[in-house]
Amino acid sequence: MTSLLDELRGLSSVACDTLDAEVASRFGPFVDCTSNQAIAYNELSRLDSDGKLVYQQLIHESIEVAHWMFAKQSDATLEELAVELMMVNLALLIAPHITGRLHIQTNPKLAYSTAKTIKNAERVHSHFTHLSPSLSPSRICIKIPSTHEGLLACRHLEAKGITTLATTLFSLEQAILASASSCRYVAPYVNELKVHFEQGYVDPDRDNSLFLCGVIQEYFRRRGVGRTEVMAASFVTVEEVMQLAGVRNLTVSPALLEVLAGTKVEGWTGATVGMVGRWVGGEGGWDEGRVREVERVVREGMRGGWRMAFMRAEGGRAEGKLVQALNLFVEVQEGLEEVVRRGVKQGL
Repeated sequence: MTSLLDELRGLSSVACDTLDAEVASRFGPFVDCTSNQAIAYNELSRLDSDGKLVYQQLIHESIEVAHWMFAKQSDATLEELAVELMMVNLALLIAPHITGRLHIQTNPKLAYSTAKTIKNAERVHSHFTHLSPSLSPSRICIKIPSTHEGLLACRHLEAKGITTLATTLFSLEQAILASASSCRYVAPYVNELKVHFEQGYVDPDRDNSLFLCGVIQEYFRRRGVGRTEVMAASFVTVEEVMQLAGVRNLTVSPALLEVLAGTKVEGWTGATVGMVGRWVGGEGGWDEGRVREVERVVREGMRGGWRMAFMRAEGGRAEGKLVQALNLFVEVQEGLEEVVRRGVKQGL
């Protein structure tokens, strides 16, 4: 009998949204593996049956390499270097279980600086080469928050051959600028990040965000955008995942992967599979005037014009969700840096 995960894989490219190699092995193989600071923090905080850190050795080795690198550069602190190395080391454990790319997110503290984001991305990219020389550079993707500055950084990085994904994306305005910047992927969030941090919180715009994923894919189809693909993210329920079946790429958390793998298609009474894509493509919901205006702003390089369009997107909620996501990611980034400081103090 066919599982929902099998059905999903027949309609979309499925990535695992985790840094747990056991999950990737159990439910894989996957195409890509995505991650962020929150995923890394949760993984690095895991304890074994004796109450010891599961990744104690990985943390120790990352700190050792960070010490060596710290003396050779002046762009990052020891803690920032070690966090980057820990995330890359975790991703490399998953490499055998995927056929595509490993995605690592840049430091969210740098989201409003194009120059610093570029340096951060280049440094993370070089970590992969240093730690795993045999890994093809084509299998590395750098996730960058979809601020105006971040998307300009994507343009620069793509021109240098570094693959990027525009993350924390909540509007068509961000997606259009991302495609103009030649990003390989855009990751519209189905739910705002807060749902993963505050128990019981429900995103009141979830249905609109589901629809947005379909609209962005439809935009790429209508405009003949072949370079940039949708990578829908931040799911809470299996119903959300199955409604977006048919979107080019979906990245799914371990908890939802387990439910998808354990649920048979036969007898499935949940949401209609792929309903969002069919609705967008067949019944409307397309605002050509709005699309053309954003395209004009992007084409003419009107930074202020794009920022105004983004500020007004979704009634102002899109920018609010981006700011919220960055604040949450910054908090977790600081938590990861504290893991490094404790490791240094304890001599890990």
